This record gives sequence, C-alpha cells and structure tokens, in this order.
Amino acid sequence: MTGEPWDASWRAVDSHAGVAEWPSMTIDVFADDLADLRSRLRATRWSAAWPEPEAGQAWDAGVNQQELRRLVAHWADGFDWEAQQRRIAALPWHEADLDGTPLAWLRFDAEPSTDADPLPIVLLNGWPSTALEMVDVAQRLATPSAHGGDPADARTVVVPALPGFPFSPQRPRHAEQTHDLVHRLMTEHVGAARYAAHGGDLGAGIASRLAEAYPEAVAGLHLLAVAGPVDLDPSTLTNAERAYLDEVATWNDDEGGYQHEQESRPLTLAAGLSDSPAGLLAWLLEKYRAWSDGDVATRFTDDEMLTVASLYWFTNSIAPSFRPYWEFNHGFTTRVRRVEVPTAVALFPHDLGHPPREWVERLYALSRYTVMPRGGHFAPHEEPDLLAEDITAFLRTLPAAGLP
Repeated sequence: MTGEPWDASWRAVDSHAGVAEWPSMTIDVFADDLADLRSRLRATRWSAAWPEPEAGQAWDAGVNQQELRRLVAHWADGFDWEAQQRRIAALPWHEADLDGTPLAWLRFDAEPSTDADPLPIVLLNGWPSTALEMVDVAQRLATPSAHGGDPADARTVVVPALPGFPFSPQRPRHAEQTHDLVHRLMTEHVGAARYAAHGGDLGAGIASRLAEAYPEAVAGLHLLAVAGPVDLDPSTLTNAERAYLDEVATWNDDEGGYQHEQESRPLTLAAGLSDSPAGLLAWLLEKYRAWSDGDVATRFTDDEMLTVASLYWFTNSIAPSFRPYWEFNHGFTTRVRRVEVPTAVALFPHDLGHPPREWVERLYALSRYTVMPRGGHFAPHEEPDLLAEDITAFLRTLPAAGLP
C-alpha cells in the first residue's frame, strides 16, 4: 500500500499484563487505498437487468439491485470513512501475539462497584460481523450505571477480533483451534483464572468448544446458538425437536446456499468478492437484510452497513472469514461433545434457529433458557439492552472470580 495513512499512530506499552495497546487504532488505510476503493465503486460493471419483480419480491432472487446501487453510490461519494476510522480508533484496543498469530482485542474495564472480585467475560461474534458489533453490549456490561443498570453488576469485558476477520485478518494453521487462542488470551494476557464466555453464530461454536475444553476456567456459558449432537438416535426425538429439525431443513433450502458455497468452494467465491467492492457489499447486504428483525434500514444506518463492508474490504478479510466454514466441513474443527459448565441460551425470534430446551440439554448443562420478544441474528447490535440484561441476569448466578 502506498501514500500517507489517514491515521499513522501505532502502538504503545500498556500496563495490562505487558501486552501492547493501540492508543489510536489504525488498520493502515492509506489515501491511495481509499481512492482505489472509490474508483472501483464508480466503475462498477452492473449485472444485466432482470424484468421488474412483482411488488414485495424485490429480494427474492438475491440482493435488491436498486438498494445496492444506492448504497454503492453513497459508498463512493458520500460515505465518510475517515470519521468512522476516528470512531474506531477511540476504542480501547490491545494486541496479543499468540505464537505468531496476531490478535487485536478490546478491553472494557469494569466500573468501580461493591463487588471487588467480578467475573470477567469474553464476547465472541459471528459471521459476517466484526468485533465492533459487540461494543454496545460490552459497554453496558462494563459500565451498567451509564445505561440505567446497577454498578454492582459491572465486570471487565474482553472482545477479541476473531482470527480471519477484520482487525485480525491472519488466520492460523488449520490445526490451531480458535477456542485455544481465546483461552490463552484470557489467561495469559487478560490475567483471568476464571471467566465467562458469550457467543452467537460462529462465536457460539467457539465459546462452546472453549467451555468444553477448559471447564476449570470457564465459569459459565451464554449462547445465542447451540451445537447439535454428533451422534443422534432419531427415535429419541421429541415432537418439538422434530419441528426444530424441520425448521432447520427449510432454512437450509431457502437461505443456506451461502453456507454451502463457503464450506465447499470458498476460494472461488472469494476471488470475486476480493476484487469487486460492489460484489462484496451485495454478499454482506443480503445477509444483513435477511437475518435482521425488520428491514435492514430500520436496524442499520447506511454508514453502519458501509463500515462493515469497508472493514472487510480494507483488511481483505472476506476469504479468511470463510475458512471456519471450510475447516468445519473438512474435519479440522473440534466437534462439541458435551459441555458441563452452567449454560444460558437466549433465542431471538429472527435469528437463524430456535432449538427447544430439550435439544439444548442434549449437549449442554442448561440453567437458563430465554425466548426474546424481538431481535435477529445481529442481536448485539439490534437489541443490546435485551442481550446485556440477559447476560447480566445469568452472570449473577455464577461465583465471582478475580483479575489482577
């Protein structure tokens, strides 16, 4: 990359366990990079137009072309990336090197409270999100008094940028498990002997494997999605479980094409999305629209949507973000067998699946099961109050741990 960076500040020494900190986070976006993005957007070669869809069917064959064109035009000539980068830079970034895998992470320290030994928690996002999706929830957990909560519930919150995703775009070797890296981050760099974990989507799988592998360290597990049994006797299924599996099958038929492609031929797809910002935005926008509770515009502003796309574009991380799908499908990822730590599950109505209680209990020591009144796949962004309240209620049931 050439030219002058928009934010050239870099690292300083931090007092937390000797790790490095970015007092002003940069992802090395240079003037030439921004100019190249805008040039590509303005020169987009649009696909041949289809006949006008029926009313209400504008998304049936994929991304709505009028909405995509509108956002591409705004991305090229109205979107203020520099303002978003300044906002990102103000967050409490840190960096850890885990045997050659650089990991960026956010640390939100707990506000002072009457509890001198609060249990910290790590929050893990899913695809196609970024660590930024967790910021609103993290702030509510770390400083509840600023959001109408009780300071006694405050706790330190850690949000890793997952390997292969924006901010940590380098994915480690196939044999290295992300949950092992998260455990090392929490114990070696955060200094937590005991901690809780939360995750949704891919993050739920990482959190589940984390709790299964390190039950002596993970005091509790809060999930938005759950793993399924590796070995299942169909004769033991309840009616609710059969209905759930039918729901999953229907969803796979209607929405699962992206997953099959990312599991089977991700590099073919990545070649196009890494070269065309309009194509990348189309791939992301379709998911944000289909998986949100309500039209995407009611849940995400244009600038929020384009910030996600810009992060994937500037870090060239769409290809490595596909790798968890391919690795799972090809047997590189550890399967969840049984999680014995206390587990809470919160189900949002417009998320991708709604497993019944008995399905969850096949693999998890379920202690809390909540059906939310609203929200979708991006619940940390869509409904941060609801999610933070449910996490807090669960954490109150767990013993305290400590941080140095």
